Amino acid sequence: MKRILIGIVFLLIVSPAYSEGLIDLYERIKVQASEEGSRNIEREARFESSAATQKQMLVDVDRAVANLENKKKALQAEFDGNEDRLAELTTLLDRRAGDLGELFGVFRQTADDTQTLLFDSVVTLESPERRDEVAKLVGSKEVPTIAEMQTLWRLLSQEIAMSGEVTRFASTVIEPGGASYETEVTRVGLFNVIAGDKYLNYLAESNSLAELPRQPAGYIRDTAADLSAASNGAPVDFAIDPSRGALLGLLVQSPSLMERIRQGKEVGYAIIALGIIGMFMVLERLLRLTNLSTSIAKQTKNLDQVSDANPLGRLMLVYYENRHLEDLDVISRKLEQVLITEVSEVKKGLPTIKVLAAIAPLMGLLGTVTGMIGTFQAITLFGTGDPKLMAGGISQALITTVLGLCAAIPLLLSHSMLNSRATYLSKVIGEQAAGMIATKATELAEAQKKAA
Repeated sequence: MKRILIGIVFLLIVSPAYSEGLIDLYERIKVQASEEGSRNIEREARFESSAATQKQMLVDVDRAVANLENKKKALQAEFDGNEDRLAELTTLLDRRAGDLGELFGVFRQTADDTQTLLFDSVVTLESPERRDEVAKLVGSKEVPTIAEMQTLWRLLSQEIAMSGEVTRFASTVIEPGGASYETEVTRVGLFNVIAGDKYLNYLAESNSLAELPRQPAGYIRDTAADLSAASNGAPVDFAIDPSRGALLGLLVQSPSLMERIRQGKEVGYAIIALGIIGMFMVLERLLRLTNLSTSIAKQTKNLDQVSDANPLGRLMLVYYENRHLEDLDVISRKLEQVLITEVSEVKKGLPTIKVLAAIAPLMGLLGTVTGMIGTFQAITLFGTGDPKLMAGGISQALITTVLGLCAAIPLLLSHSMLNSRATYLSKVIGEQAAGMIATKATELAEAQKKAA
C-alpha cells in the first residue's frame, strides 16, 4: 500500500497532468482497503467463534469418551461375571446331561438299527412313510425329545405287531420280463409275499415286488394258491421261507435239471443216450421174459395140448416127433439142440445190457477227465483268482460222473433181475428136457426087460 501511495505521489510530482486521475484511483484504492479491512475483521470474528465452538465440541467429545470408558469398565466387569457364571452353568449342565448323553448314544444306535430293519422289511410296502420318519430320527443331531422317542417306540411296536399278521393289499408286481401289473398280494408276516400261486421277491431299494424268475416246486406253489384263495380267519397250510426270501433267492441261482444236464456237454448227452438205449432194451427183455414165463406156466399146467408158441412147447414137439426112435442118444442130442437154441433166445440181449452198465461209468470217468482238463486250462490261462472260471470244467467233471452212475446203477440192477428170471426159465426148460429124457430112458429100459 505504501508503495502504491509513493508511486502516486511520484506521479503527481513528475506529471501534474495526471493528478486528477490519480486522485480518483487513490480514492478507489482507499475504499477497497477499507472494505478489505472490514472483511478481515469479520473473518477474524468467525474464526474466533469457530474456535470456541470447536473447543466446546472437544469438551463434549472428552466427556463422551469418559462416559464410554466408564461404560466399558462396567460392561467388562459384567462380562467377566457372566463368564464365571457361564462356566458354573456349563459344569452344572455337563453334570446333569451326563445320563442324557448316554441316552442319546443309545437312541442313535437303536434308530440306526431300526432304519436297517425297516428298510428290509416287507411291512414297509404297506407303510412307506416309515422310512421318512426313521430317517428323520437318524439324522437328528440333538438330544432326542420325548416325542421322538415315542415315534421310535411306535415304529418298533408296529413292526412287532405286523410281523404276526397275514394281510392282503393291492400292489404293483414286476414280471421277469420287465412288465408290471396291479394285483392283490398277500403278506405273511415278515417272511413271504405271494400273488396267487406265485412267490414274490421284495426289492428294498425301490420298495416294490417282483416275481421270482424261477418258482418253487408245484406242491409248494399249491400252498400259496390255497392261501391266496382262503377266506379271512380260515386255517391254511403254507410253506414259509424262514430266511425272509434268502432261500427263494438262492433258488434262482441253483441250476435246473436241464441246465445241469447241459453242463455235461457232449459226454453227458452220450451217457444219457446210452442209458435210454439200455433202458429200452431192459423193457423189451422184461416184456419178452414176462410173456415167456406166462406161456411156459400155461404149458406146464396143460402138457396134453402142446403149443409151439413157447420154448417148452417146442421142446415137447421135438420130443414127441422123435419119441419113436429107439436110440436115446439121438433123442438127447435133438432135445439138447432145441434146448440150447431156446435158452440162448431166453438170455438174448442180457450181455449187451451188462456191457452198457459197465460202459456208463467209464464214460462218466471220461467226462470227469475232460472236465478236469478244461479246469486246468482255465487255471493256466487265468490263474486261481476267480473260481467262476474253473466252475465250468468242475461242473462237467462232476455231472458226467453222476450221469454215468445214474445210467449204470439201474442197468446193472435190471441186468441182475433179468438174468435171474432168464436163469429160472432156462432151469424150467432144462428140467423138462431132462424129465423127457428120463421118461424115454425108462421106457427103453422096460422094453429091454420085456424083450429079455
